[in-house]
Amino acid sequence: MYKIYIIEDDASIASLIVEHLAKYQFECFNVQQFPHIIEEFNTIQPHLVIMDINLPTYDGYFWSRKIRQLSTCPIIIVSARVNDIDQVYGIENGADDFITKPFSLDVLMAKVNGLLRRTYGEYALTETTTITIANTTLNPDTVRLQTKAKESLLTLKEMQLSKLLFEAYPNVVPRQKLLSAIWDDETFVEENTLSVNIGRLRRKLEAVHSKLEIKTIRGLGYQLVEESE
Repeated sequence: MYKIYIIEDDASIASLIVEHLAKYQFECFNVQQFPHIIEEFNTIQPHLVIMDINLPTYDGYFWSRKIRQLSTCPIIIVSARVNDIDQVYGIENGADDFITKPFSLDVLMAKVNGLLRRTYGEYALTETTTITIANTTLNPDTVRLQTKAKESLLTLKEMQLSKLLFEAYPNVVPRQKLLSAIWDDETFVEENTLSVNIGRLRRKLEAVHSKLEIKTIRGLGYQLVEESE
């Protein structure tokens, strides 16, 4: 049974989510003390987190960053904030997906199931062989990008994007292939989600002093290349 940790201060919304997920045999845990979210997270060890942005203690962005320091557990942000910048900022801070309120419980369920399949189910990463290109190693076992100088922990989607790009090197990976491989139903993908995750991955390559970079091939997709001297 998958465990879902729900971090939502609106009791009615939290109750709706719990009631709906329980129908599908998920074990749900509502946050009890907002100042102690990390302690509760460590105790529950959830398979997935559903989190609002506006919270009594700090905000969802803050807690997403904190969780990312400990785990690659998928995070779905559910918020009334509808601006693109809020969605971008959520993904930048470690969330894997963003749903705006009011939302369909069926859409939420589709996203939950998709992320769980990608992380733990039939579509989970099973290849554990490291891939090294230039000075950079992708390690699926530790979910990290590594060079001799530094290493960086990846989120689930960053890991999946990295794997596709590293395995295809030096060829272009079509945008459609990236979308199809990472998200089960592209109907539920926010328009800028892929580009935001590519942007995060670019910054992580830079952070570990990688000699690799991701080029945008307009009208086609993305290509991993070695920086020219």
